[in-house]
Amino acid sequence: MAIRKKAWISAMSLIVVSALALTGCGSNNSNNGSTSDSASGNNSGNASNKAASSNAKKENVTLTYTIWDQLQQPAMEAIAKEFTTENPNIKVKVEVIPWGDYWTKMSAAAPAGTLPDVFWMHSGQFVKYASGGFLEPITDKVTAGEINMDDYASNLGSIYVLDGQNYAIPKDFDTIGLAYNKELFDQAGEAYPDDTWDYAKLAEVAKKLSQPDKGIYGFAAKMDTQGGYWNDMLANGGSILSADGTKSGYDDPASIEALKARYQMILDKASPTHQQMTDTDATEMFKSGKLAMTFEGDWRTADIASSDIIKDKWNWAPLPKGKVKRGDIINGLGNTMSAKGKHKDEAWLFLKFLGSKRAADITAEMGAAIPAFKDTQAAWVKSKPDLNLQVFIDQTAEATPYPAGSKAYPVWFPKESEIMAQAWGGKISIEEGAKQVAEMMNKAISENK
Repeated sequence: MAIRKKAWISAMSLIVVSALALTGCGSNNSNNGSTSDSASGNNSGNASNKAASSNAKKENVTLTYTIWDQLQQPAMEAIAKEFTTENPNIKVKVEVIPWGDYWTKMSAAAPAGTLPDVFWMHSGQFVKYASGGFLEPITDKVTAGEINMDDYASNLGSIYVLDGQNYAIPKDFDTIGLAYNKELFDQAGEAYPDDTWDYAKLAEVAKKLSQPDKGIYGFAAKMDTQGGYWNDMLANGGSILSADGTKSGYDDPASIEALKARYQMILDKASPTHQQMTDTDATEMFKSGKLAMTFEGDWRTADIASSDIIKDKWNWAPLPKGKVKRGDIINGLGNTMSAKGKHKDEAWLFLKFLGSKRAADITAEMGAAIPAFKDTQAAWVKSKPDLNLQVFIDQTAEATPYPAGSKAYPVWFPKESEIMAQAWGGKISIEEGAKQVAEMMNKAISENK
């Protein structure tokens, strides 16, 4: 996942109430050895680091680099291989832990001091690890000019800053697009989606393409946030949070109208039911040729393209326009290193290489993700010339940052899905669900300032 946008999340404001048991660990790690030197950026710390780096060249070291996306593993291994070519004494083992297990294992490893040497970080999890002292600050490296945060698009480096300290180097960014099945459109004699489409057109064509008796539907009106109705709400003039982050936008009439419009597609049988999409993920339905259209993140490209059923029968289009704009959620990943790592000097060399233009070029050329390094995205677009990947880059101009920039986010986000599942499942109305989410969010915001 990515890079871009008008205003990026300020991760500095995020404070997490987490299962990491950070209360004890934070105080133990916030002022330890080399982490303290690195954070202060003092001359003695820099001197010792340089000396250690010199000695490190004589030692054979194997670093662990942990990620959560198996589809990106080949590209990450290619980067690691090139790094080792330049640094023969440092080998890198790329370890993949699926997203479903990733944070559970990281949560256990952090207080135990066994985090990987270098690993992927998500904006929604960042403060939990930084405030606990589990991430090695790299502020002294930034100050010394070893890494330039201006090299990355859309001020991405600011996402991973807490209390004035830098903790990560931007890796990539992601936006959301409309995936469509060309074969189903052709069979119905409908023109493919393009940048003139609005939500009314989406609903109209989705209904025409649906064949419920055959298990085929025009659109996946799924209950999803970043890859679903958050985009609808923004496009319709609603919001997820107010501009100052002090109030939920779920009870905004424009937000409720957008949520109702999405749910109406289920009622019109232009979309599978919530239960159907719970039993079978919407992406899997699309890959099996049962969906004509669905909102997906660019990170799904390789996954969808791997399906033999839909191979060469699909493409990307921009999200439809709403009453106010074309809504789109943008997010970005970062690479971080462990504060407890045994080979910090070598880990820094690798972290720095991961943030280089060369690593970005490899990521782009192999089609792994949209690289964060400025002016390297064209190769990613060309990596799959049969697909219209340019839509993800073009949409960054109107994209809205993933709303993780508040202390309350880790409190309200898990509860949001619990409430909305009742609405999408028909137990309460969409409007009631939205109002309950707003009430819950506002409470979380007021209690976590």
